[in-house]
Amino acid sequence: MNENQKMSKAFIFSLKALEAYRKFMVVVALWSLWAIFFLNLEYMFIGKILFSFVAFGLSFMPLLVDFNESHATNPLWTGHARFHLVWQVTALTMTGLIVILLLWVFPSLSNTIISIVLLYIWLLCFFIAWLAMPIYGGKPNDVNGVPPVNMSFFGKKYEIDRNLQGIVSATILCTYASIIIYI
Repeated sequence: MNENQKMSKAFIFSLKALEAYRKFMVVVALWSLWAIFFLNLEYMFIGKILFSFVAFGLSFMPLLVDFNESHATNPLWTGHARFHLVWQVTALTMTGLIVILLLWVFPSLSNTIISIVLLYIWLLCFFIAWLAMPIYGGKPNDVNGVPPVNMSFFGKKYEIDRNLQGIVSATILCTYASIIIYI
């Protein structure tokens, strides 16, 4: 967002929720390491926990972040672009809910594999869209969109797109969970 643009309470809440979810996922990842080394839990259970929280994030974080002036009601977007966004977010939400149902309500090895594939489809499609931006003139963010995350690595400061940060983190967690399950 520009400095002169005021964020709505819903938008501010969504950014705070996104940050809280990011911190929670760090705790979940650390818990999984503790569970592997110090608890007598099945690796499948630990992996399913990780997949479930990734699916939850893919289901509900876009609903919070995208249904406000940064995306779905963005005055700079055309109505058709807004339609596609709502379609995409709704499909993403439904996929995440299906993944959680397959993992916990209808548990089986085949449903776990289907869940993993469904999660990776969304993650892979993000990277395809990201890499193809020069072809279709895409941008990771708009002037009045979601602000980047400011991070420091070894004393150097970086601005990282929130989508990229979230999807890379989700990909790492899904890969880690897949390794845990198939050890």
